[in-house]
Amino acid sequence: MVLLINKRFFRPDEVARLLALSRRTIYRMIRDGRLHALKWGAGPWRIPRESLRSLLPPDGPEI
Repeated sequence: MVLLINKRFFRPDEVARLLALSRRTIYRMIRDGRLHALKWGAGPWRIPRESLRSLLPPDGPEI
């Protein structure tokens, strides 16, 4: 859990695990624009911490 506190960007599989959703759902949320993500070149998608926080309720877990 300590590693999550220091991370600025998360992979889709990490976000899926944190939110108890499937990776497919995370990719669908990225495609639909419900979840902001970045893609550098041909590399994998990265989800900024701020985007992840926007999905959680204000009294939810600290990420």
